[in-house]
Amino acid sequence: MITIKEGVSQKIEGLRDNNYYVVADFDKTITDKKSNTTFSLFSKSGLYPKEYLEERNRNYEYYRPLELDANISSEEKEQIVKAWQEASYQLLLKYQVKEADIKKVLSMPDMLILREGAIEFIRYLNEKNIPLIICSAGISNFIKELLILNECYSSNIFIYGNMLEFRNGQIIDSKQEKIHSMNKNNIALSSDFYEKIKDKSYSLVIGDQLSDLNMVKKLPTTESISFGFLESNVDELRPYFQDQFDVVLEGGESFHTISKIIRLQR
Repeated sequence: MITIKEGVSQKIEGLRDNNYYVVADFDKTITDKKSNTTFSLFSKSGLYPKEYLEERNRNYEYYRPLELDANISSEEKEQIVKAWQEASYQLLLKYQVKEADIKKVLSMPDMLILREGAIEFIRYLNEKNIPLIICSAGISNFIKELLILNECYSSNIFIYGNMLEFRNGQIIDSKQEKIHSMNKNNIALSSDFYEKIKDKSYSLVIGDQLSDLNMVKKLPTTESISFGFLESNVDELRPYFQDQFDVVLEGGESFHTISKIIRLQR
């Protein structure tokens, strides 16, 4: 099911290949709702002790419902997801994940399931040289390697996420700020990439959580058109999504749908 706010179609008609950029979440947005998250991949790979998966699952079962709860204030939720992110990161350190295992994990079937049409959408952006910012609370190393494997990693793509640091092939503790679902408004672009987007008239924002709308908050844009994949706590979150997203996509919609919508002006 697709819900489009009144007046959004008029904004969409103003889109041209050279006048917008895209900001997209990764986990459960570019990937399918049934996919593992990037932070869960090492624990689910079978390359590490089963205790890692058990600890990770306990954290998920506790924190995930809180992350989705629309009745929790933004201030309280930020502390919750910050604690979850730190706990997830500490597990990576505890079980000493290895850099070489990134490619091993991605070679395993169904570890990351891309949303239908996602690769075609990214390749379209590459072809038209439309800038794409992937803003993720996940692990950037997996995201970059996945795009390389699918032959769609390009200079028009900027990944802002948690890039794990390794020394001699083994993870080391990083003092960089951890990116979680509630601080995505702090995207730090390189100066070169900022030049690519600074004069664009529109930004397209694509996510699966209300907090993803903040991704574009501090980026240059005149008009923003937002797309929200609503697939968790649907009945509870539907009124919030319909109020805050311009286009709401329910029922396992794909990137083909977004492509069709933004090309209506042609």
